[in-house]
Amino acid sequence: NLKGVATTSCEFRSPLAPQGPVVAVERALIDTGCSDLELHPQFLERLGALPVVSSGALYETAVGGASYTVYEVLLTIEGRTCAAVVSASEDDSSDDALIGHMALGALQLAVDCPRRRLLPLVALPFSSSSSS
Repeated sequence: NLKGVATTSCEFRSPLAPQGPVVAVERALIDTGCSDLELHPQFLERLGALPVVSSGALYETAVGGASYTVYEVLLTIEGRTCAAVVSASEDDSSDDALIGHMALGALQLAVDCPRRRLLPLVALPFSSSSSS
């Protein structure tokens, strides 16, 4: 059930071959409680060779720590592209991809929670000046 969650379409590419192959995900879960990206193993394999950022990176989760190999990918959302860190999700994950807050920040996108969508930071109704 996706009611109440924010999703987005996105594309993943290898920085070693930015012209392709491309993995397109129609409904990636936006999870601002997550730092990095997760991609289902079947999609991660389609990208071919990827730079290894770390082997054995330790991630703390609600059920304890787990060790993962993390890779660099190019992520594109709404025409904006950034380099980001991705790990493979569990094989039985119900999500094809998960987008964490570090990539959203690099893309200068924020979550409009009531409307469950992404907005460019420049479109947010706030001021950077302090009020007196």
